[in-house]
Amino acid sequence: MMKKGRLANNSKTGIIIAGMLSLLYLIFLIYLKYDLNDIPLKEIRFDYIGNLMNGFLAIVLIIALVVISFLKRTLDARKLIFVNILLTLSLTLLLAVWMLAKLNFLHTDKMIFNFPLKKVYMGAAYVLSLFTQLFSLNYLWGWIIGTDSLLELRTAIRTIVGIAVLMAFSLIFVWNVKAFSQSRIENQTFTYGCIPGAAVYSRGNPSPIFEKRIRKALELYQKGSIKKVILTGGRAPGEMTEAEAAKKYLVNLGVSKKNIVIENRSSTTTEQIHYLRKNFSGAAAHDSVLIISDGFHLSRITQIAKFYRVNSLGVSSDYSLSFEKTIFYRTRESIALLLFWFFAI
Repeated sequence: MMKKGRLANNSKTGIIIAGMLSLLYLIFLIYLKYDLNDIPLKEIRFDYIGNLMNGFLAIVLIIALVVISFLKRTLDARKLIFVNILLTLSLTLLLAVWMLAKLNFLHTDKMIFNFPLKKVYMGAAYVLSLFTQLFSLNYLWGWIIGTDSLLELRTAIRTIVGIAVLMAFSLIFVWNVKAFSQSRIENQTFTYGCIPGAAVYSRGNPSPIFEKRIRKALELYQKGSIKKVILTGGRAPGEMTEAEAAKKYLVNLGVSKKNIVIENRSSTTTEQIHYLRKNFSGAAAHDSVLIISDGFHLSRITQIAKFYRVNSLGVSSDYSLSFEKTIFYRTRESIALLLFWFFAI
């Protein structure tokens, strides 16, 4: 009897530890999302899609633990230990992200696919932590349903299916480009129009996709829809910065230099929106910044702006894509959007 009582107590303790680990993961993740992006915690938006996703997963996992504690007469200690190991691993991976960001453990300027190696490692740690959380959640609900046969394999399949569902949701979100039609901003005037940087070719010539953004901004400037143009984007080795290339293009077409603002250090969309927050938050509080980019890009960039509390609207350039490129770019954007929703990277 004493042994059974001790096992019962240990199982209850395991349930409580798992719940605490899940809650700690949520709190630490939210902290990292805002702290690493230099946003005060008081500015957390609980209605933001990414934060709702983070909270939903934590709540569903905790509900699973509560259901198990009430429905299961006998608790399998090995399963609880396994879940707690997984949840501890997911929390440890977040700690690794914090150490990479704050303690600067990785001293290198190496790049992978044009991304700093440090950010690649941080992204990998984030993704693994999410996979571990999803696996734990599916494992617990599989336990509740009673599918003990090949539970780990079934859990892995359910987790992959879950990720596919998240991808589909993100892809549908990115596919909705009608929200950025120019007709939606007719008869509106904006103090600032922002062109996010894109690839620049030799001699400072904008790539076709970048040129279309610049051309759309020029059209809006000439119509009086925007008064000033903000140009963002740094440089690849040996090239003119994206912002400088766009400035050169606009000046040659008659835009006054006094109406052009350039930022030539950013290398990512997130950094560009961070720049808007830091330098134009006062304007954004009273008047939306109009962001001019490609339809497939604007779904993500406006979500980043919402996270940073930059009041913005988007308008699509006239750049048209082939069917193959449409699939490629929108799939890439949907993955990037999903990563930003969950981790703000």
